[in-house]
This record gives sequence, C-alpha cells and structure tokens, in this order.
Amino acid sequence: MSHLPRQALALLVCAYPLEIFADETLNDIVVIGERTSTTSEATKRYTVPVTRSATGLALTPRETPQSTSVVTRQQIDDQALQTTGDVLSHSAGISENRADSNRTSYSARGFDIRSFQFDGLNIPINRFWNFGDTDWDTVIYDRVEVVRGATGLLTGEGEPSASVNFVRKRPLPEPAVSFSTAAGRWDRQRISADVSMPLTSDGTTGVRFVAAKDRKDSFMAHMEDDHETLYGVISSELTPGTQLTAGVEYQHNETLGAGASPPLFYADGGRTDFDRSAANNTPWSTFYNETTRVFVDASHTLDNGWTLRAAMSHNDGNYGLEYLYRGGYPDRETGLGMSNSFLNYRGNRTQQTFNFTAEGHFDLLGRQHELGLGWVRSEDDFEIKRAAPIGDTPEVDSYFNWHGSVATRPQWGDYSSSDDTNVTQNGGYLVSRFSLSDPLSLIIGARLSDWELDQTYYGDERQYRYSNELTPYAGLVYDVNRWASLYASYTEIFQSQNARFEDGSLLDPIQGRSYEVGAKTSFFGGLLDGSVALFRTEQDNVAEAIPGVEVIGQPGTAAYRSVDGNRVNGVELELVGELMPDWNLSASYTLANAENADGERTNTTHPRRQLKLFTTYQLPGEWQGLTIGGGARWQSDTWRDARSPNGRVQVGQGGYTVADMMARYRFNEVLSAQLNVNNVFDKRYYEQIGFYSQYWLGEPRNAVLSLNLDW
Repeated sequence: MSHLPRQALALLVCAYPLEIFADETLNDIVVIGERTSTTSEATKRYTVPVTRSATGLALTPRETPQSTSVVTRQQIDDQALQTTGDVLSHSAGISENRADSNRTSYSARGFDIRSFQFDGLNIPINRFWNFGDTDWDTVIYDRVEVVRGATGLLTGEGEPSASVNFVRKRPLPEPAVSFSTAAGRWDRQRISADVSMPLTSDGTTGVRFVAAKDRKDSFMAHMEDDHETLYGVISSELTPGTQLTAGVEYQHNETLGAGASPPLFYADGGRTDFDRSAANNTPWSTFYNETTRVFVDASHTLDNGWTLRAAMSHNDGNYGLEYLYRGGYPDRETGLGMSNSFLNYRGNRTQQTFNFTAEGHFDLLGRQHELGLGWVRSEDDFEIKRAAPIGDTPEVDSYFNWHGSVATRPQWGDYSSSDDTNVTQNGGYLVSRFSLSDPLSLIIGARLSDWELDQTYYGDERQYRYSNELTPYAGLVYDVNRWASLYASYTEIFQSQNARFEDGSLLDPIQGRSYEVGAKTSFFGGLLDGSVALFRTEQDNVAEAIPGVEVIGQPGTAAYRSVDGNRVNGVELELVGELMPDWNLSASYTLANAENADGERTNTTHPRRQLKLFTTYQLPGEWQGLTIGGGARWQSDTWRDARSPNGRVQVGQGGYTVADMMARYRFNEVLSAQLNVNNVFDKRYYEQIGFYSQYWLGEPRNAVLSLNLDW
C-alpha cells in the first residue's frame, strides 16, 4: 500500500472522526485476519488484535460491544510508565486521586475502580488498608487492558466503572536479553534486566526472568521511595495443544518519610501557600508493602477446537506503616496548634483465586457460533494489627519545621487486632456469541454469584451474605463494512453494602447498570483503531440512613432504606495506533457527567472531562535512529467541601494541562538512549485537595535519562 492513501486517511480520521462511516471507497484497507492472541512486545505497536477482558471470548476490538483500551508494551516504554499507577493515569477515561504518600484511588465513568485482573484472574483492591494493590512495577507486564462500564460478567462484585487486566510477559520463542539503567531528578536511579531463553530447540519450552530496582527521593522533604521487583516464569507445550505456564513474582515497596498531606488552612481560616517541599511527615516515618504471588495456568485444546483452561493464583502479602499524622490547622505565625496522632499498623494478607473455563465453537441453524463458560472462586483473607505509643508521647515541633524532625519516634506497645476480615466470592458464568448473519452478531451471557464477608472490626463481629446474584450481559454488533461497526450493549454489576433495614435484614446489593451505544473502526489490518461511545450508567438500591430510626434490637445502629443512586451520562472517543509508518498516536476524550437522584453533581473529586494525547514519530533517512514524541493530559475542574476553622468551605482545582516530551536515539541494533521530560512547563496543580483539609501537589518538572541494551 502506498503511503499517500494512509496519510490522507490518517488526516481524515484526525479531523473528522465521525465522517468515516459515510465513505465506502477505501477498498484497499484490509481487516484483521486471525483472531489469535499475541504479545504486544513482539509487535512494537499501540494496538493488539484481540482481548478477552470483556467477555472471556477472544474478540477483536470491533467485535467487543463495550468501550475498551489497551496500553501496550511499546507505549509503556515510550512514555516511561514505570508503575501501574502511571499506566492508569495515562489510560483513556481513568482519573486518579491521591490521598497521601501511598494511597491513590482510580475512577472511571464516575465510580471507583475496585478490582484488578492479572492474566484474567480477578483480584480485589483493598479500599481501606494499603497492600500495594495499585503500585506495581510495569517491568513484568506485556500490556494493560481496560474495559469501561459495568463488568460484572467476569469480575462479579464491584462498581460500574472499569475492569483493568494486567497481562504478564511470557517466555519468547527466541533468546532475548535486555538491560536498562536510568537516572533522573531527585536522585532517581533505576536498573532492570529481562532475560528470556528457550529450553528446547523448537522454542516450545522456555523460561523468563525479570528483575528491577528503582529508588528516588522526592520534591517533598524527607521522602524516599524504593521498589524491588523479581519475576520468573516457565512455559511449556507438554503435548500438542497442551500448554502449562507457572511463575512467581515478588514485589517490595518502601517509602521513607511517608506521611499525610500538608494542611490547607491556617488557624485563622486563611489558605496556606507553602512551597512544594512542604510535607506532613518525619524522617523516621515508614511505609512498606511486600507481596509474593505464585500462579499456574494450564490449557488444552481438544480435537474439536474447544479449549479448556484451569488457572490459579496464590498471594501472600504484608504491609506496615509507622508515622506521625498531624491534622487541623497551624498558627500562621508559629506553626503550632495542629493535632497529633502517632500511628503504627501491621497487616498480613492471603489471597487465592481459581478459574476454570471452556471455550469453543458450535453449529446451529447452518451458522457457526461461539460459547464460553467458566467458574471462578476468590478468597481474600487479611488481618490488621495496631500498636499505640507507651510512656511519654514525644513533643511535636512547629509544622514550619518540615525540613527538620518535628518529633522523635515514640516507644510502641504490643500489637492488637483491629480488623480481621475474610471475603469469599464464587461465580459461574455462561456467554455465547451468536452469528445471526454475516454482518450481525449477538453476545448474551449471565453470571450467578455468591458473596460473603466475615469480619471482626475492633471487636465488632459482622457477617454479610449475598447468594445467587444474577448478572446479565447483552451486546449487539453490526458490521457496516470491512472496517467499521456499530454496537449496543447492556451490562450489570453488583456491589456489596453493610447496611440493614429497621427489621435487621440486610439491604440488597447496590445494582449497577451500563447502557452503551457506539461505533468502532479498524484500519490497516488493525494498526489503527478508533471508537466513539455514548453511555449511561445507573445505580440503584443505594443505602440511605433513616433519620432517628435504629435497627430493632440493636441500639445505636442506624437503620437504612434503599434509594436510587447516581446517574452518569457521557461520551468517550479514542483513536490509537499507527497513523502512518513510524507515526504512533494515542488520543482520547472523555465526558462523564455524574449526578445523584436529585440532579446534583457527584464524584466531584474526579474531573468531568479529560483529554489525553501522546504521539511518537521515527524520523526517516539518515535520522531514522531518532524517535521524538510528546503529549499532554488535560482535565476539567475538581472540588469538594472541606472543613476549615470557619466551617465547611468549597475548595477545588481548576482545569489544567500537563505536557510531557520524549526522545530516543538508537545507535545500533543493540544500544539506545531515551530521555523523558515530564510536566515540561512545570505546572503547579493539586492531585488532591480538601481530603482531611489537606492537599497533595503533582510532581514538578522532572526528567529521566535511560540507557538500554537489547540482544
């Protein structure tokens, strides 16, 4: 194909994303052929041919009746996205909100993201205790797949926000070795190695080992982050059609100088205006989490083409924090007057997930269709213990002494249990893709789930059970031509809640529903994908306290009733892939208007609108070793009501843009160097404002230079 038609089409797609559906003359465009899964690192592209994250079936983006995105290995490397948090904050439709040095929440379509998947196995995020669920090193992942909206068919319990699937690297059929070292602002130091080696001459058995160590200081006083990652995996084709993969990953994250956020108000009610180094910590403050995850994945393809899969994951984790929390408001002149709490927590956690699936084709009424079924069980068991200071509590200095040590480390007493929780979920699902005609397909499915929680929270025993929760799924896809399709879908998800009616019975789970219609395109054999989606998300059965009413027989326990919850209407547009040879683009726009049943805006701590753009271009001719790139992330205003000395006031962050740039030069087939500059224009902005009357600033301008060797 000549470059001229591609260039013309690329410009047309960029300028008129909706007009492409009216043009039938571009006959030289090819479509994706085989729907076979592949690793993204082997393609060096921003797109992948198929994913399974929406339904469990291997579907191309055009065949999937939901809004999906993929951040491939190439995009991760181009943008130097070193943590899973980096990936999510650069993903279409996802926003972040940071509470303190180690707690970050993510939202999509007006609701919190409450679970992740790893190779399709669902792992819940602990919303209250930080076991590092949102802070993994990306060095071990091939790509990250995102499905937005209600995703209860595969995830079970959660909110109608998005599911995020982290797909691990696998052994490669040919020997490959890569080594990278990087340095950057705030004494940033990083080193990583990735070795893949076949053990048989035909490459059907191989091993892969990945290791990384990353440390850096911070623009905030005393703070230092250290991350260590180890990963090993072996994969073998035991017999024709039988694949066995087993692996283990270990991650250890530690923050010295951990702590909360700087105060937002002075004691007189005025706003503070500290420089960026202001912190709310001490030199001895510490936070850490450590996780070891073992996984086994076995699959077998029968002679009739059906594939059976059994997979399991076992995680052992622990975490701890020890720091001084200061709340309230300092005196404008002395910096004194804040409240002080010395905190010390330790936690242990065990997670187990089992997944059994079957997938294949069947014939009905002269046409071939697809069927998938599965059973999933997950168990999350953790205990949190707390220690209190003993003896004399150390004196706390003025807040203005954040560059020094405002308090010495106290002596701690024995640990006692504060939260001992076990959450178990079982679910079975069935999904089928019916080929109604050559251009029209129907996907229908359902899941039946059991969910239970047993908890002892500061001595208060709690038990919650939900049985036979039905979660339907329906989608319709119509192929307009070889490169464009229209779709509509209806999906659900349920969310547990711990509220009771006046008679003591448990409220039904919150029901989340997503309605979505859209259009998708795929050009150049899947090298460039585009989509537009209109969606509406609803929540019902949300608990609302009944004023002055208590649960019968439980004095002091408020009674609740079920009411309609939030409604979110929005639109998403995305264009990702190769506009022309050596020119990659990832662009997205999201509007999510979240309101409660009374029409009032909700989820105001996350932006209503987002625009994300990143592109790279490899120069031609004598400069073909040079790749340049850049991008920007814009979001609209956010706000919340915060306590101040003068009562509750509204505080917020106006809309802002953060720009990034990169350049990479490949000296030869082995050696390359890359420079990434983040927040090029040094924009000062709040990542969070008003939480506990404090704030968290985004990182100032910084740069990272890496040297990479690939054999």
